[in-house]
Amino acid sequence: FTKIILNTFFKPEEKNEELRKLFVLVSSLDYNVNQIRKKNHELEEEATRYKKLLEMTINMLSVFGNEDFGCHGDLKTDQLKMDILIKKLKQKHQAPYAERADEIFSQHSSYEGRPRVTLC
Repeated sequence: FTKIILNTFFKPEEKNEELRKLFVLVSSLDYNVNQIRKKNHELEEEATRYKKLLEMTINMLSVFGNEDFGCHGDLKTDQLKMDILIKKLKQKHQAPYAERADEIFSQHSSYEGRPRVTLC
């Protein structure tokens, strides 16, 4: 069918030019399709990574003794669960620093009452 159209409307040199243009167009489209496939693959990997992180988070929440956390809740519930986990992790990691800061502050405040020596 394409041959008939090309033979009917184009001279031989026009056929070659038209075929060259079509080849360039097909090559460009192939490149675009490959780029889209590559991007889709990257997005699938990212989605898989997020799913694994969500599963780990749910497992961590259950370790902390919270209620049963299934993935059946709405997004607000899931966000609330994530916020609770983040707060607990922050408290867990900040507690040693807060104790150390209190020690340093108490040591510093005991030095305030002592007379200061100034060097001239």
